[in-house]
Amino acid sequence: MRIPEADSLARRLAEIDGVSMTDAVIGAFREILRARTQRETPTETARRILEKRGLSFAGNRKPVPPDAYHDLDHDLMGRERGCSLMPALSFR
Repeated sequence: MRIPEADSLARRLAEIDGVSMTDAVIGAFREILRARTQRETPTETARRILEKRGLSFAGNRKPVPPDAYHDLDHDLMGRERGCSLMPALSFR
């Protein structure tokens, strides 16, 4: 490989896996492509976690209103302190 860092990384991976550098690089590319094409959305992740526990989303559920995040932020940090745990989600 022409780039020293790429060469070093490929050699380390090949050594760890006990394969040739070519096979290590091909395997790494396959893993990366699989991971990037099979990413879950947050909703899919939540659904998967709920299903593992025998639960599911309510059919008539509605999105959480933005004010709920503001209230939760203040409940977690203490209203009197006026701190914001999630300043980007403060809607007031």
